[in-house]
Parts: sequence; C-alpha cells; structure tokens
Amino acid sequence: MPVRRLKNFILGLFIIVVVGTLLFMYLDISQIASYQQKLLKYSWFEPTLITCAGVLIFFGLLMFFATFKPTHKKPGLHRDYEDGHIYITRNSVEKCVYRTIQKYDEVRQPNVIAKLYNKKNKSYATIKADFFVVSDTNGVQTLTDRIKSDIKENVEHFSEIPVKNIEINVKDQKTSNTRVL
Repeated sequence: MPVRRLKNFILGLFIIVVVGTLLFMYLDISQIASYQQKLLKYSWFEPTLITCAGVLIFFGLLMFFATFKPTHKKPGLHRDYEDGHIYITRNSVEKCVYRTIQKYDEVRQPNVIAKLYNKKNKSYATIKADFFVVSDTNGVQTLTDRIKSDIKENVEHFSEIPVKNIEINVKDQKTSNTRVL
C-alpha cells in the first residue's frame, strides 16, 4: 500500500508541475513576459514541455480506459433469483464453516479459508480448514469425514452455492512449532 501512495504522490506532483508550467507559459501578463522569454531561449525547454504534456495525456487516457476495465477478483458473489438478488461474501461463508466446526468438541483452533469463484453460469466455493484434534480422540478419519460432509451441507444450504472442494488438514500438536496457551 505505501508503494501505491508513493506512485500516486509522484504522479500528482508531476501533473501539478506540468499543468502549472503550461499555464505559466500560456498567460499573457507583462510582469512575467521576461521570464517566459528566458525559458523559451533554452533549446531543451519547449521539447521537454511538449513531451511532459504528451506523457500527461497518455496517463490521463490510461486512467480513463482503466475505469472501464472489469474487475475479476471480487470479494463475494452476486446471485440473482426470481424474487430478488443476494450478495454472499467470503467472510460470511467462513463464519458458516466456523460455526459448523464449533459443534465438534474434539476440534481446537480452527483456521478456515474460503474462496468463491464466479464463472459464467456456474458459481462455486472451495474451502480449506486446518485445526488441531484432541489427542485422545479415536477415529480421526471418521471425524474429518463427518466434518467435511457437515461443512458441505451447511455451506450449500446457507449460501445456495455448490461446494466443489473441501480440504481438511489436521495439525499435529507435537510437530507444530506453535505454542498453545
């Protein structure tokens, strides 16, 4: 973000200098006519001023056409139905998954990442969940299968978007370098 601010600052400063210089050269005031003549005597001044104006026009056209460019990465999905429309955010899907995982007492410290994809006529979601399982739990595989099916059912019911892929990673407390307090 700071790099973007720096670019905008430099571009803004460039625009102010070029427009100010062009306005200075255009004004027909007798008090500044001698300064204008001194600047025009330099052989590099007029080509540099024209080049800067051309660059300014180029950036202006670039910014103008960039406003019409479609954004491909959207934070959520916009769905239209017969009786209205709904906007589903990634955050709401992740909260639905968190609520589903919280039903299981054996699961600790879940971390959920949901991605929503909007294709032409097919929207879908993919979900990745990482969590610890209590060490004395038997049948971790059946637990993860139940969690997968429960997540799929709840998210599809909540968002009415099909879940294409659910990836569940059970972390091992002993191999993890993170300390749990």
